[in-house]
Amino acid sequence: MDVDVKLRFNREELAEALGAICNVASGRTPKEILKCVKVEAHSDVVLLSATDNEIGLRCAVTQVEVETPGEALVPADTFSKIAHECQDEVLVAETDDRALHLRGVGSHFEVVTHVAGDFPVVADLEGDADFVIPCATLSGLIEWTVFACAKESTRYAINGVLWEVEPKSLTLAATDGRRLSVGKVKLQDGEAKGESQAIVPGKALQLFARLPGDGKASVAVQIAGNRVILKMGRSTLSSNLIEGHFPKYQDVIPQDCDRVVHLDTGAFQGKLRQAALLTNEESKGVRLSFAKGELTISSRAPEQGEATIALPIEYDGEATDIGFNPVFLMDVLRVTDTDKISFAFREANRPGLIKKNEDFLHVVMPVNLMSA
Repeated sequence: MDVDVKLRFNREELAEALGAICNVASGRTPKEILKCVKVEAHSDVVLLSATDNEIGLRCAVTQVEVETPGEALVPADTFSKIAHECQDEVLVAETDDRALHLRGVGSHFEVVTHVAGDFPVVADLEGDADFVIPCATLSGLIEWTVFACAKESTRYAINGVLWEVEPKSLTLAATDGRRLSVGKVKLQDGEAKGESQAIVPGKALQLFARLPGDGKASVAVQIAGNRVILKMGRSTLSSNLIEGHFPKYQDVIPQDCDRVVHLDTGAFQGKLRQAALLTNEESKGVRLSFAKGELTISSRAPEQGEATIALPIEYDGEATDIGFNPVFLMDVLRVTDTDKISFAFREANRPGLIKKNEDFLHVVMPVNLMSA
């Protein structure tokens, strides 16, 4: 039988932690236990844990007063909704042998609990991390790459982001077969323990990006066996790795682009959005026509119409037309945090290369101009 718990939460901190927990606790699983959050009350901290048997998350709530330590297993969604909807500064929580009682000023919620001992173990960081990296740096790498990984492809390896760890650098790469994003950073806080590779599920990295925390904090990273663990502040995210062989992405990066244009990121993005208004399922492409001093972006959707958008540029090379899926271009521009990007190309049937600097690049495959 679980030990009864009695404690007082800071409601706002509890609500923030439960919001993150609910991103892991699956409401679609037939297993009721995986819809729950495990509450472990220690003398000076409460740990909240959730898992879907592939990804696990532990969040520490520190603004608490624990009168009676213990543990309980509570439906995560219900617990979170109560914490968010209540307006009290403090919530009092107490369990008996069948329920969690939450009390505020003039309110009392009784939530049915489950047996905490039946909950799967959620991994925590044990021992030394392989390396430590600033949260803002890792978040930037993830943002630059995760959008480009495949969504439920039968080629399982490209459903995740490749991590290449070297003693003094970390490289992330993601592809869905039609585009490739690669980002590389130096490890400023000392050398990594050694070289390693891992394919981390895109879902896990998207969850990491939504974790509460201080952007100035550091992330301790540990890759061991078939699991990666990321510990940042009060949150620890763990995930199974994807098995398989990631494509040799270096072979996809074009080395023979002989024409380079430097574009204003915001202006290029805005013009693409305009041209994309007249594309549809049959015509997903836009035509980029590079000419002296001007880029013309055009699109055409049968039975809807066509668009022609001009953008002044510094270019004096040979006139060239290339077709691209505008969504793929807008996706990478959306995560570009620089005012200028370089766009390199060669000819209509070759991929384009977008760079925000030498260490962050994006390769996008062209589309047939007949449909652009």
